Amino acid sequence: MRAPRLLLVLPLLFAAGCADLADLADDVATTDAAGTGSEVSNEFSATAPFTVTVDPAELTAAIEALEVAEERDDGYDRSLFPHWKDDDGNGCDARDDVLVEQDRSGALTEADCDDAMTGEWISMYDGETVTASGDIDIDHFVPLKEAWGSGAVDWTTEDRQAYANWQENNWHLIAVTASSNRSKSDQDPAEWMPTDEGVWCAYVWAWVAVKTEWHLSVDEAEKTALLDYTASSC
Repeated sequence: MRAPRLLLVLPLLFAAGCADLADLADDVATTDAAGTGSEVSNEFSATAPFTVTVDPAELTAAIEALEVAEERDDGYDRSLFPHWKDDDGNGCDARDDVLVEQDRSGALTEADCDDAMTGEWISMYDGETVTASGDIDIDHFVPLKEAWGSGAVDWTTEDRQAYANWQENNWHLIAVTASSNRSKSDQDPAEWMPTDEGVWCAYVWAWVAVKTEWHLSVDEAEKTALLDYTASSC
């Protein structure tokens, strides 16, 4: 269930309304764009469930293109993002879908949903290899609270559900160790980065990709951190 190699062009259009967010993200995730820039695919890298070759200038331009705004956290509740839904109707909820998709053993299928799984997952955040699904968390790369404060406060419930269960790429939802996910919590790159410094460039790229795809803003400290990590790690 691997997607073909594709090129993701950043930034996207920012003029669309909230009702079009899911459709726009779908268009981007499935477009094989021509041109040069950062190459990305759903193929596994050594320590991440996706492969990206980053163009630092393009990534810097994408960061500069993001709207800068103070976060609006008031009113956030996780239940406002209906999550772990079976939006594709395949009998597996989003958590189990990601476990199957990002398993490196190749032995898991949709038939394994709803049960404890034994497979092989490599956690991008700390480089740990995990074989029991109970030791894995499925992390929203840009956390739900961060998304809320960065623009999702204005979305419809339908858009928030789409965001919470999105699986059109391998960098929106990511299988990581429970301990690293707890360490990250709802922090942005100004506050937290993976312990594995070797993935910092890919981490920043994926963070910016999600923010761009879903028309989410950044705060000043977050933007500064993204630019600094791009300069030092890419």
